[in-house]
Amino acid sequence: MELFFITNTPEHARIAQAAGVDRIMVDLEINGKDARQGHLNTVISRHVMQDVGVLRDVLDTSELVVRCNPLFEGSRTEIDDIIARGAERIMLPMFHTAQEAAQFVDLVKGRCKTTLLAETTGALARMPQIGDVEGIDDIHIGLNDMHLGLKLNFMFEILSEGLLDHMAGVLQHAKTHLRLWRCCAFGAGDIAC
Repeated sequence: MELFFITNTPEHARIAQAAGVDRIMVDLEINGKDARQGHLNTVISRHVMQDVGVLRDVLDTSELVVRCNPLFEGSRTEIDDIIARGAERIMLPMFHTAQEAAQFVDLVKGRCKTTLLAETTGALARMPQIGDVEGIDDIHIGLNDMHLGLKLNFMFEILSEGLLDHMAGVLQHAKTHLRLWRCCAFGAGDIAC
């Protein structure tokens, strides 16, 4: 199992790293998030681009991950800036198609590792094609937005009804260039797969 911790506070990052946390994430995703989750009791990070460089300066064993915004007209500039500030991995949230995943890979251009955060019903329906996109290092299943999109009663219904097992099985039958995890806790409501 790999451990994740989301923070933009250097001291918290140091403590997490000393405790053996594998990945520490700066969460820049804000576009559309208030509309999707602002009415819920969920965490919406207010991290800023400068936080990437600040955490880069304090991390030496934990991997620095940055969740960018969903693809938008400024994605190229945002991704270039994230990489220039020292991110070792970028996570793309709220994508719907294999084409979006491929566009993300093209924007990163192999300069750091890539992770997809599959949390839309479109991503769920297109998982076989998404799993075949070259250049994706791993995929995480986002329980919070996924359960909202599916109109389920609670986040963990994705686990209890076997949907996570189904998605993992689909990905295992795709090209096996992806790193796959089964049920590793991520943040407050996501599953690494």
